[in-house]
Amino acid sequence: MYFIGIDGGGSSSRLVAVDGEMRVIGRCEGGPTNIVSNAYSVVLENIKGLLEGFYAAAGKSLADCGCICIGTAGAGRPEYAGRIERIFRDIGYGGKLKVTTDGELVLAAETQGEPGIIVISGTGSVAYALDKSGGVLRAGGWGHIIDDGGSGYRIGMDAVKAALMDFDGRGERTALTGLIVRHFGLNSIDGVLELVYAKDFCKTKAARLAPLVERACGDGDRVAAAIQDMAGADLAALAAALIRKTGMDEHKIVLSGSVILKNSYLLNHFGDIIRRCYPKMQIVPRSVEPEMGAVFLAVKN
Repeated sequence: MYFIGIDGGGSSSRLVAVDGEMRVIGRCEGGPTNIVSNAYSVVLENIKGLLEGFYAAAGKSLADCGCICIGTAGAGRPEYAGRIERIFRDIGYGGKLKVTTDGELVLAAETQGEPGIIVISGTGSVAYALDKSGGVLRAGGWGHIIDDGGSGYRIGMDAVKAALMDFDGRGERTALTGLIVRHFGLNSIDGVLELVYAKDFCKTKAARLAPLVERACGDGDRVAAAIQDMAGADLAALAAALIRKTGMDEHKIVLSGSVILKNSYLLNHFGDIIRRCYPKMQIVPRSVEPEMGAVFLAVKN
């Protein structure tokens, strides 16, 4: 008997298979399997391709699989989890299946089932906790229109707002104005409106402005520093909400996502807030591949 874990990303997916002793017996990579941002037919074909690629390389049979666990964004909502389950049934898998969130995968990979918290800051932001009784709780993740504080998207859009306030004379002068103009190749910052309100303007384009805020902050720009401070406080608030809900004040906080892990100012500000309020919490960066968390959950299930 073997077990399969899948990290179902929005641009690519990774599969790992292990035996009952957690020894890796196969790996495979494929296309996106995020059901929120991809059509049902696309996700079905990509999951089918992942499984067939593994079977061909490892010489295994679907009937010998003890459990499959897949983690992907949106799986915390029953309607999306149901679509993922239906895909596996449509391709002929009738065994045990666990569909969960991408955040739970990362947390499981780092804590191996022990209680802990994960804070994710990439294009979006969200936090999850595994409490002492094995329950999974979430804070944030309500989407870019309502939430996503501390994310690349929110930092980028705050930068655009600050630049326009500078242009109007309603806000403090900031180097972000010139940086955004050069980033988009504009003649003036007011030209950013045509881009932001265009149908093809996506969260990723906004998130690409986050490094400009980090750069300006490093050069001493007070407006950029204020944006970074707010982002760090927003991410710390996610963690604090879960600490209060779970009563866990001396466990791991795992950090994941390129925004918080690559931005030293943001990382330090987040850490300062948490250590001041919850000095026994241990802050660690993600160090294990999410698919290993998925296969750990498959074995556990």
